[in-house]
Amino acid sequence: MYYGWKIVFVAFISLFISVGFLFYSYGVFFLALEQEFGSSRLGISIGLAFMNLAMGIVARFIGKAVDRYSIRSIMITGTCLMAVGFLLAAQINALWQFYVILGTLLGVGAAFIGMIPSQTLVSNWFIRRRGTALGIATMGVSMSGMIMAPVSTWLIHAIGWRYTFIVYGLLAVGIVAPLVYAVVVNRPEQKGLYPDGEASPSALPPGGLVASASAFESDDQRAADTLHHHEWTVKQALMNVNFWAITLTISMCMHCIGAVLTHTIPLAGDLGFTGTQGAMIVSLSAGVGVIGKVLFGWIADQMDTRIAVWLSIAFQFAGVALLINADTYAQLQLAAVLFGFGMGGVVPLWGSLIGEVFGRENFGNIMGIMTPMMLPIQVAGVPLAGYISDHTGSYSLAFEIFLGVYTLAAVVLLMLQKKDVDQRMKRRMHLEKSA
Repeated sequence: MYYGWKIVFVAFISLFISVGFLFYSYGVFFLALEQEFGSSRLGISIGLAFMNLAMGIVARFIGKAVDRYSIRSIMITGTCLMAVGFLLAAQINALWQFYVILGTLLGVGAAFIGMIPSQTLVSNWFIRRRGTALGIATMGVSMSGMIMAPVSTWLIHAIGWRYTFIVYGLLAVGIVAPLVYAVVVNRPEQKGLYPDGEASPSALPPGGLVASASAFESDDQRAADTLHHHEWTVKQALMNVNFWAITLTISMCMHCIGAVLTHTIPLAGDLGFTGTQGAMIVSLSAGVGVIGKVLFGWIADQMDTRIAVWLSIAFQFAGVALLINADTYAQLQLAAVLFGFGMGGVVPLWGSLIGEVFGRENFGNIMGIMTPMMLPIQVAGVPLAGYISDHTGSYSLAFEIFLGVYTLAAVVLLMLQKKDVDQRMKRRMHLEKSA
């Protein structure tokens, strides 16, 4: 078996822990903390914004580090930070203390083992099958949502939210750190291998080991990169149209995704359903997202990646539209299926676009530049929905706004230069004929 699939497995587990223990469990802790500290929904929502802010601030550093240094050391450090953060969170006696922990240890720790290092690893090891590999790796995100929402609900009911935090801290350091230490290697070349398990560099796409099928670059730029690795600076990235097309499209999707997932359990409560029933809706959405991740990743390997992104947005739009008028549990379930399937494609498609546009040599660097640029839009969704719910007694207006955001995201994606997309399709057809 190609060693790269072991890398995919480690990325899967790392994303499961970093996203599931914080993001997908947050909606469950949301209700427990609201009851404990008597805060508004806006107040609790701000905590997630603090965590995202911390992750965005360190993203640039992580992005450069994973392209230059040992990803294994970076991920082990992140695991330890998360573990300490959870243990300290179990001791809080005021909500502001939880904000501080989210904005430091938990947020930074999750960033050190989360999207940037995990997706960079997978992109380093795969070129031809990058979309599929990223889809499988990021299944860890959806699987964590499917499992962790009901598990967190059960644990909080059984042992309380404080002891649940302790359990999560011990599990994080006990599972991720040993696995990362035993398996993670930055690049296949370090083990005498080539991306995708190819037998020689000649079997790779044009510019394989350097440009890595960088689909959207000009021919002159791609040829130059083949001879001399070009490291993108912040200024160069910010002047690139395709950089902004990806940044704005993905950040607007995440703006909506974060808010919908975080507020689904409170929404279910407003409709008269129990916390467990609400958690099962989140679990269903995440479970269907597993299918979405693999399917959309495969689509990205077969055709114009923009089509996959548009399909992903369309399914999310349909799910949110149904949530606005849902008043039965069956309607919530159907909305969760539609939304979850579309949501599943966002993360692997993000990685596929970055790999195609900038190549694997710049993957971590570009994701590190892109992440803080996405932050203002991305983090606004959760507190916006909380604020609207607090002041109107309903999530309807917030979700209607999200429909508009999804529409805008689909339009912004047109900024990706079609001529370059067509060139990639022609190259892919040529490679398939030559294989």
